[in-house]
This record gives sequence, structure tokens and C-alpha cells, in this order.
Amino acid sequence: MSMKACKNLYFQNEIYIKLKEAEQEAQLQNKRYTSKDVLKALKDVIKDAIKSK
Repeated sequence: MSMKACKNLYFQNEIYIKLKEAEQEAQLQNKRYTSKDVLKALKDVIKDAIKSK
């Protein structure tokens, strides 16, 4: 296996593991966040960071 193919496989495996962890954590939580909720929270954090400079 080439080094590039090995790195690609490792990267894909890392993504799979992170998605599985997120899925398991989501099952433990009662609240599910929409993409709009996450985007709003991110924008709020960025605004606060800019204001505090």
C-alpha cells in the first residue's frame, strides 16, 4: 500500500471514529441541535470575541 493510500485510509478511519463518538454522545443527550442552532451559537461566539478585542 502506498503512503498516500495509507494516510487516506487513516484519515477516513479518524472521521468514522469521530462520527461514531458524536453519535453515541447524541444518544445520551435529550436535546438535538439543528444546523441553524449551531450556526447561531457560532456567530454569537464570534461577535463576542470581536467585541472583546
